[in-house]
Amino acid sequence: MERDLTTTDKVQELQRKLYLKAKSEPKFRFYALYDKIYRMDVLGKAWQKVRQNNGSAGVDGKSIEDIETTGVEVFLKEIQEELRTETYNPQPAKRVYIPKPDGRKRPLSIPTIKDRVVQMALKIVIEPIFESGFEDNSYGYRPKRSAQQAVLEIRKYLNYGLNQCVDADLEDCFGSIPHQELLDMIAERILDGKVMRLIKLFLKAGVMEGNQISKNDKGTPQGGVISPLLANIYLDRIDKGWKPFTKYARLIRYADDLVILTEYTVWKAFRYLESITNRLKLKLSISKTKIINTDEESFDFLGYSFKRAINLKRNKRVAYFWPSKKAEQKIKARIKQITSDKRTVKVGQVVNEANAAIRGWVNYFKIGNSTKKFGNIRWYVKNRIRKFMMGRKRERGYGCKEYPENYLYNKLGLYSGYNLGKAKALR
Repeated sequence: MERDLTTTDKVQELQRKLYLKAKSEPKFRFYALYDKIYRMDVLGKAWQKVRQNNGSAGVDGKSIEDIETTGVEVFLKEIQEELRTETYNPQPAKRVYIPKPDGRKRPLSIPTIKDRVVQMALKIVIEPIFESGFEDNSYGYRPKRSAQQAVLEIRKYLNYGLNQCVDADLEDCFGSIPHQELLDMIAERILDGKVMRLIKLFLKAGVMEGNQISKNDKGTPQGGVISPLLANIYLDRIDKGWKPFTKYARLIRYADDLVILTEYTVWKAFRYLESITNRLKLKLSISKTKIINTDEESFDFLGYSFKRAINLKRNKRVAYFWPSKKAEQKIKARIKQITSDKRTVKVGQVVNEANAAIRGWVNYFKIGNSTKKFGNIRWYVKNRIRKFMMGRKRERGYGCKEYPENYLYNKLGLYSGYNLGKAKALR
């Protein structure tokens, strides 16, 4: 469904007003928000965002394409009427499992398209209110915030000399957040009972696995549009609880992944973090939480490896950061999948898919000391493409003579923008 710029501007203006009001009056509680959620321009914006994210169908089996076939306008008007009359009731999310690199599976909950649109409309309205009060050290799932910003913040503090690190991970964070405590936090800013009821409906909708529906009194299921915002509302208590300790150590948080950097008080910082998380009924993952001297070993965060090492020109230790081994393995696995000899597609499609994957990977890691890693990936990709083309001719080998670099990059248009790493990677 097409929406003109005027519609978008009205939604943005609504968000701006809510943000400014919340920012100027930190203790103000909003009591008239529900009717904003089912405004047709807000629902239209919510649909656009859900449409852009695509995603599979939920338990009702309805896909994006199904809704477009039957009519988006009708679909949104039905949602509007259900919200207006307070007859809307979300369905359970569909439980699926995503394989993890260590062989385990991560549970993912997929709401129906309809529920995703309503969640997105709710998020559009309430997110500016909570954004106004979030702390600056939080970077995950926030507008105008990114993982790259968090990475550069870590580099800054490492260069300041904060060489002691607590690399922490919250155990099953999204599944452990207690509903009542979360609702109490939300109620500190929102007094609209209808909005609170809607949030509670999403929390209590449960998940369906096979024919079984399970419900719980804790957790914001991963996969829901509203879940990252709800998690940030709850985890903001970690950031605020940390403020008295900022003079001793710096905390950088990206959703449920945390890094603490300090110079002298690493164990004291760890125990302080543990006390905060315990009060919030959350646990630090024993297997994933580590205390590291970054002058001696590296640590991984948000796909990067970090370490301090001597810079010979400056004759001092500085921070280096580059794509982690796990990140390199992940992009190689993706390229291997794209260039599989089992695929019966044209080489042009393979190159286009590979380019999209590599371009995104390079753009993310270009801010680091990534030259060496980029060289590794460049070599790997071009040989995988060559091997794919040789396989199509039922010939063995990598075909370096048959397909020189000039042919790959100029004729086929294979991505070649690897010269973006800022410096040579740490060896």
